[in-house]
Amino acid sequence: MTYSPIVLCLLFVFFYCTLFKHVVVSSRGQCLSDQQSLLLQFKNNLIFEPTESKSLVTWNQSSDCCTWEGISCEQGRVTGLKLSNESISGGINNNSTLFNLQYLQSLDLSYNLINSTIPSRIGNLKNLRYLNFSFVFWGQIPQEISHLKKLLILDLSHYDSSDLYFYDYVLEIPNLRFVVQNLTKLEELYLDSVHISTPGNEWGQAISSSLPNLRVLSLSECLLSGSIHQSLAKLQHLSVIELSHNNLSSPVPRSFGNFSNLTSLQLNGCNLHGTFPKEIFQVPTLRILSMSDNGLLDGSLPEFPPSSDLQFLDISFTNFKGRLPSSIGNLRQLTDLDLSNCLFSGPLPKSISKLTQLVYLGLSNNQFVGPISSFDMTKNLEQIDLSSNNLSGPISSAHLKGLLNLVSIDLRSNSFNGNIPSSLFTLPLLEEIDLSYNQFSGEVLEFPNPSSSMLDSIDLSSNKLQGTIPMSIFKLTELHSLSLSFNMFNGTIHLDTSLGFLQNLNLSHNQLVSIQEPSLYNIYNLRTLDLGFNQLDRKIPILPPNIYYVDLSSNSFTSSIPSESICNARNLQYLDLSNNSLTGIIPACMHATGTTFEVKLHNNNLSGPIPDLFPLSCRLRTLDLSGNLLTKSIPKSLANCPALEYLNLGNNQMLDTFPMLLKSISGLQVLVLRSNKFYGQITCTESIDHWPMIQIVDIASNNFSGELPGKCLTTWLTKMTDDSQPQLSHLFPISATSNPHFTFSQPEYSDNVYNRSTHQVHDNYDYAVSIINKGLKMQMLKILFTGFTYIDFSSNKFHGEIPKEFGQLISLYGLNLSNNLLSGQIPSSFGNMRQLESLDLSRNHLSGKIPESLSNLSFLGFLNLSYNQLHGRIPGGHTQAFLEDSFQGNQGLCGLPVTSNCPGDAAAPDTSPKTPKANHSTSANNEIEWNLISAEIGFLVGFGTVLGPLVFWKRWRKWYFDRVEDIAFSILPQILLRKWLSWKMGTRKGVRVGGRRAS
Repeated sequence: MTYSPIVLCLLFVFFYCTLFKHVVVSSRGQCLSDQQSLLLQFKNNLIFEPTESKSLVTWNQSSDCCTWEGISCEQGRVTGLKLSNESISGGINNNSTLFNLQYLQSLDLSYNLINSTIPSRIGNLKNLRYLNFSFVFWGQIPQEISHLKKLLILDLSHYDSSDLYFYDYVLEIPNLRFVVQNLTKLEELYLDSVHISTPGNEWGQAISSSLPNLRVLSLSECLLSGSIHQSLAKLQHLSVIELSHNNLSSPVPRSFGNFSNLTSLQLNGCNLHGTFPKEIFQVPTLRILSMSDNGLLDGSLPEFPPSSDLQFLDISFTNFKGRLPSSIGNLRQLTDLDLSNCLFSGPLPKSISKLTQLVYLGLSNNQFVGPISSFDMTKNLEQIDLSSNNLSGPISSAHLKGLLNLVSIDLRSNSFNGNIPSSLFTLPLLEEIDLSYNQFSGEVLEFPNPSSSMLDSIDLSSNKLQGTIPMSIFKLTELHSLSLSFNMFNGTIHLDTSLGFLQNLNLSHNQLVSIQEPSLYNIYNLRTLDLGFNQLDRKIPILPPNIYYVDLSSNSFTSSIPSESICNARNLQYLDLSNNSLTGIIPACMHATGTTFEVKLHNNNLSGPIPDLFPLSCRLRTLDLSGNLLTKSIPKSLANCPALEYLNLGNNQMLDTFPMLLKSISGLQVLVLRSNKFYGQITCTESIDHWPMIQIVDIASNNFSGELPGKCLTTWLTKMTDDSQPQLSHLFPISATSNPHFTFSQPEYSDNVYNRSTHQVHDNYDYAVSIINKGLKMQMLKILFTGFTYIDFSSNKFHGEIPKEFGQLISLYGLNLSNNLLSGQIPSSFGNMRQLESLDLSRNHLSGKIPESLSNLSFLGFLNLSYNQLHGRIPGGHTQAFLEDSFQGNQGLCGLPVTSNCPGDAAAPDTSPKTPKANHSTSANNEIEWNLISAEIGFLVGFGTVLGPLVFWKRWRKWYFDRVEDIAFSILPQILLRKWLSWKMGTRKGVRVGGRRAS
């Protein structure tokens, strides 16, 4: 019989497959009954979740155990058991039949969190070559593991204890030497996040003396300390060294450069110092080098050979410096390059574009300069981070050519300029764009295909962009975050219903005038909204129900606050409607939810009382209602807000007594009640708890009366009695002017409130304050004036003596008690306020001498004691450095700067240079000086022309002085006008002000 070639071929395949199957079955063998019985007993004692199991649920008595999932056999004996990630939570102990499987060579129980320690009977499995208990047990590792002398791979890696979920599940090795001493064949050791209690650098000696064949050493986050022991140099087979996040505090050993098989070296966050050995870069087999987070480690990049196999290079957050060598282009296998937060400088080499395998490029926070080259050859590039450098020049379409895989580009905080290329918005996989804090200009063009774009986050803030915001940007269906703030965009905001995922919208500090329907309410997922500092007018837009950060400040809104919108925003945490022209009343429901942290409605035209509806669950920290028309008293329920830090009710029409209701709010830092109608005495009859955090108390321009609460001051204002407060000279001012008054500017939205990586808003808002430091007005952020303290009780009706207890406020920077009815002497204890920079006691009835102790206030930069009844010599030293204005209106004062001498002082000799008298006839030829005579005659004629009518003509005299006063009021500084008026009041009953007579 003859067969065709095709039939013969099929017969051959059939017989081959049959033979192969027979061989495989023979090698595995039919499962021996005792082995199957042990496995079934093992399973029956396990505690696991059947719905999450893939292997255990398939085990049953009716089938051959060598065919079960996770089981390997040789000649019917179980040699391999793999039950990784089977949701096992218990049932493995010293009684388990697992340890009767004497032929086991491979055991893998990884990723099963079992609430017990490793059973000591593990030492019975003497044939084990591979043991993986990673992320399984906790407690102490038994010494019996050292009985597994045939082990080649040991993995006991554990959960990071910094993860609070696993904080109580710590795996420990009391003595590393006892565990590894017999494992002489071990090639791979993984003990990551296991707490190794070995003193000093003995861990290195234990490993080098016991594990001569070691290829992989992975001991990250093991609480190791001490230097890297030199004996590790003996382990010439080492290929992988992973010791990250230990406190090694040593240089990187040069001997690591001698490991000819080294493929991976990772020493992140080890407190390494010294200079990194360049020899390590030259190891030809090296593929992974990671040295990040070693702030004391310095070095520079070498010339890279053409044959380098380096794939991953991370030296971020170190002191590596210098220029990038052009030979960096030789790293053709490199996929990740992270040089961020180092000290590199100079231009970027064009050869970077030759890194064709590059996926991540991180060069942020260095000192790179100049333009960047094209990335057209880096086809695989997914992330570019060049932020916070000094890079400049335009970004063109050529720079972006071929970046079809780009997911994220971050160029913020550089000096890039020119137009933003429209091709950037067409990259198909691009999700994040950050070009903020540059000098990009021109208009942003329309997005060609917004519905198919993957863009998730766009930040073009702090540039010079202008024109209208493209309508297509609001049609990006995947957009979560958009920031176009601090530009020159104008026109209308064209919202779209496509913005279903938008969570964060910041268009502040532009020139936008209106919002087009559909309203913000339809953007259901919107969480943060900042439209502050624009020209938006008319009605406040209706807010989305899930919003929790809203800033519409510094616009031209004229409506009332939309109560329904505010009431529906149940999660609202931050609301800033300040600096508008809002009218009406504060909605009663605004504070009722108790979820709001910050409310800022200052500088509007709101009227009526503050709703007394603060709930018991109140979480309010900042309440600023200043600069409105609010009436009545402070709500009693405000005492339900124990977290209150900043309360500003100044410049309203409120009528109340001092707010004793705040007595238990220990975290209060700023209290401003100025320019209202508050009245009554401030006494200690009702005890106020300590205000340990109070920094600013401003109750100026009210009707408070009685004596100053001296005995209460040191009890209330404990922060001001703290000598450990930082000095004001350490604080950094935002701006400074010569305005001689303390003024407050309102809280500002901090840029770090929004976290772009987590798309979350943090309760971290800043406010600013303006102070006077040595005569200069300074505006400082809250985070910068932590130690600043200030009291203003001016322009009230306080009487009696100034309490000596003021002197105990030794950390006080500013004190203003002016325009009251205070009498008596200035307390000598004022000299104890060593940090005092501004003191105003003017316009009172103080008497006696200026205390000598004021001369010791070396920081004092502003002093006003004018218009009192002080007498005697002005103290010497620092006090005499002030201008005469500081002491005017005290007729009994003498000495510098008021007069040169006091009564009874010896006349000082006149040492001033003498000016010879003019002699018109001393010329050589006795000629008459006609030019001088003509000038004198002109002066006499002009003087007589004006003076004559003033002396002899009453109507002319009255008209003349009235005109002089009108001119003076229009051009002279206020300080001179006060002098003029004080003199005029003594000479006549009325003064003309602005053309009218004031009595």
